[in-house]
Amino acid sequence: MNWLIVVLRFLHIFAGVFWAGAVFAVSVFVLPTAAASGPEGGRFIRRLTLERGLTRAMIIAGVITVLAGLALLWNDSAGFQPSWMGSGMGVMLSIGGLAALGALTTGVHAAAMASRMGKLGAAIEAAGGPPSAEQAAQVQQYQARLAARSRAVAAMLAIAVVCMAVARYVAF
Repeated sequence: MNWLIVVLRFLHIFAGVFWAGAVFAVSVFVLPTAAASGPEGGRFIRRLTLERGLTRAMIIAGVITVLAGLALLWNDSAGFQPSWMGSGMGVMLSIGGLAALGALTTGVHAAAMASRMGKLGAAIEAAGGPPSAEQAAQVQQYQARLAARSRAVAAMLAIAVVCMAVARYVAF
């Protein structure tokens, strides 16, 4: 038994399940609920993502998933041999991997935006009063962009999950 492959598969699957599950839960349930909750929702999101580290954990899980997946693909394809990469399994795993890489890149950009939004929320809270019209507009803009990016990441991860699930059964 090749223990390196066992460890890579464990890391790829475990981190991928956490990453995709967290993204789906946040984009479908948490962000819409927080947005509908007004200022208290913003404080909750700031605590969840920045103070408790959910954003950092999702990025780390995404990096582990992508790197382990790339190593597994290298192994399965004997170094990305064109004949294997052009097979049904090779094509599906490649599409899934590219979707996951796109999700990771978009997620990192969303995390940076969430950090800026968190700092803005903390500044509003520290001022002790309601946000200015400009601050309120910025918060709404950040919320809309973050929700859109979150949905995009979820869609890309859904593509990756489907591709990984069916790759073995696709024949060209």
